[in-house]
Amino acid sequence: MAGVAETLDANPIPGSSDKRESLRTNESNGDAQKLNVVLASNADGWDKMTNGELEKELAHNERIELSGFVPKHTEKHKELATELNIKLFDAKFISGYSETELLAHPPDDLKIDVLMMHCYGFNVGRQAQVIKDNKNCIWAIVVHTICEELEKYLKKTQSSEQSEQQPSAEHELQVTLCGKADLVIAVGPKVAEAYKAALRFCGKEGNVFTLTPGISEKYLGINEQYKNAANEKFCVLVSGSTKYFQVKGCDIAARAISLLQDASYNLILVAQPKDDDDELKEAMQKEEISLNQLTIRHCSAGDTETWFKYLHEVDILIKPSRTEGFGMSGLRAISANVPVLISGNTGLGMTLKTLKYGPDFVVDSEDPQAWADKIRAFRDMEPKALRSKVGKLKKEYMMKYKWKEQCEKLVNRFFEMVHGQ
Repeated sequence: MAGVAETLDANPIPGSSDKRESLRTNESNGDAQKLNVVLASNADGWDKMTNGELEKELAHNERIELSGFVPKHTEKHKELATELNIKLFDAKFISGYSETELLAHPPDDLKIDVLMMHCYGFNVGRQAQVIKDNKNCIWAIVVHTICEELEKYLKKTQSSEQSEQQPSAEHELQVTLCGKADLVIAVGPKVAEAYKAALRFCGKEGNVFTLTPGISEKYLGINEQYKNAANEKFCVLVSGSTKYFQVKGCDIAARAISLLQDASYNLILVAQPKDDDDELKEAMQKEEISLNQLTIRHCSAGDTETWFKYLHEVDILIKPSRTEGFGMSGLRAISANVPVLISGNTGLGMTLKTLKYGPDFVVDSEDPQAWADKIRAFRDMEPKALRSKVGKLKKEYMMKYKWKEQCEKLVNRFFEMVHGQ
């Protein structure tokens, strides 16, 4: 964490008196002026920041006017914005500037009271500092990863010129930006705990707002029937990538399937579009899984339609991650009535442990045999009993973690910061 303390500013109470006065309640009619909330990201990061459900709830909130700021956005971005009835803005035109550089330059006519910008990598998040100064607005930074933990399982580059691109440097930058922001929106309890701890030295742990993703309505009721015949394939889905192969526990999944010693088990690895199939096959085969039991597919995180299709055909989704900020693919499966097994060292795993029925779906081990045993136990369950078990989990999750209630609390926080109320 060296160097972080020196770079943090001593932030005053968020929202200047001038801004509070300009947005003060209209005393003549008793109506509070709407807040102008802007979601800002580069084109690739739009889905990572919003996950659909968050932007939908904010768009439906009558107390705010939601807009999007995405430099060089595409027609697909426009279509999604139109569905939510929000206006999408492009950046100012500046010759020779990249998309990343343009993210620091919203148009003059874009009104911003609260800026929400996702922070990931070295390219996205830092631009909010410039916008905050130019627009005199509140800055809410959205974080969903703990780079310090990811570093343990990633290969380090050897070049000294690339040393600044290591996850440790990325984590330090994220902590610095979180210290400068007015509010830190942490996705899930695991990420929230990490950033509260990281900001404790400067007394800003109270700036962390925990946002635990709720059930996705897009996937409700997909998988109502479970195959359980001995002569049928039992499809196990795991998400991963070349870069995050160990982080996501792809090797644990492959070894677990091989330990089952049953050719009817089939592992479907959903990788990123840019991942190389041959490289993934080689890595998986080192864990002694047969190619006859391995299927590699590709899908981006924001490709809802493809995920919808995959969840129709699998029997179980597993997430044997060694560490993960949350684990949205697992929550999609729960929403779709698909049984899940989730690592206890993920944000979703921590969340499930808070529920009565949740611990049965959590595996607190990196031992492939433990995962193999749990997979076999779920397959051996009577279909009706399994369906009931999964249904109870989904219902309990839906009752405790609701998008609408959490977004309402978030909007309340925005009003406190802007109006001082």
